[in-house]
Amino acid sequence: MKVFQRFNYKMNNLHNLHHQHPQSSQKIDILSKFIVNHYNKLRKESNNTNDPLVVGLSGAQGCGKTTIVKQIVQYLKSAKNLSVVNFSMDDLYLTYEDQCQLANQNPGNQLLEFRGAPGTHDVLLGRQILQELRDVQQKYSERLHERLRERDNVKSNNVSILIPFYDKSLRNGRGDRAPIEEWIRVSPPFDIILFDGWSLGFKHLPSSELQEAYDRASSSLKTLKSHSFSHIKIINEHLKRYEENWYPFLDIFIHVEAENINYVYQWRLEQEHSMKQRGKSGMSDEQVKDFVNKFMPAYELYLERLSKENFFSKGDKGIYGSHLKLVMNREREIIKETLI
Repeated sequence: MKVFQRFNYKMNNLHNLHHQHPQSSQKIDILSKFIVNHYNKLRKESNNTNDPLVVGLSGAQGCGKTTIVKQIVQYLKSAKNLSVVNFSMDDLYLTYEDQCQLANQNPGNQLLEFRGAPGTHDVLLGRQILQELRDVQQKYSERLHERLRERDNVKSNNVSILIPFYDKSLRNGRGDRAPIEEWIRVSPPFDIILFDGWSLGFKHLPSSELQEAYDRASSSLKTLKSHSFSHIKIINEHLKRYEENWYPFLDIFIHVEAENINYVYQWRLEQEHSMKQRGKSGMSDEQVKDFVNKFMPAYELYLERLSKENFFSKGDKGIYGSHLKLVMNREREIIKETLI
């Protein structure tokens, strides 16, 4: 199996990375400290001290999630000697064929025409991976205790999990899931599981609240009113499946928020230009704008609650302090840090 660069980070560049990019260093210091503190807390409180800490990380397109995740993984591995596995909602997008089928089943619903909105991910595949990561770690832990009693070595190479890879450059920038031969193979131990996505943490609205939000939206200022309410309702219903299948796995939550959500247009454009400079095919500027427009209704509906409220419900495992929010300006500099 092909092992991609994001799972094979070079640790000897960490020192230079932190000194060349002070803002990057600040982000990683804040986020890593938050994660490590909760990891240590889990180790002290958990009956099974080998349970992995599952971290959810949400951030708008173009905010630098991929880079942030890469640097967090790099730091936790090199500085803290922790075993970390990460994967993204982006790699759970439907295959190109399944996406086309979804679009055909929802004629006229532009929110489901291409990848992006709730409903365009393979939710059950995501649940399967999260469950397998937890189960494999548990089995590894059990074998570890047995081998320690027998004073034997533990080898993890007989147990592994495949993480899908979604190539956004395929199909003229429309994207497709890579062949299974290119998926990433990971093996335990897993101290930390880092799961990220642009809409991770969004929660559906009750029918009455959804209708009120739609009615309040100004057609001149919002993208929400460019879609029919019936189409918005479908997206809202799809979001329930994300909550039911993914969110129960998360132990702590990180939200990287744009000071102004409209920064996403410029950030996403910069990413597309960068991809083309690396020799990959991509979308035109106008296609990028149309593409981002399809994400905006979800931001308009669900971002406010995530920005103000703890991701976890009261009485849940996530009490105060389990949700960290960082706010970025247009230059992706941190201007605010809040523990919720």
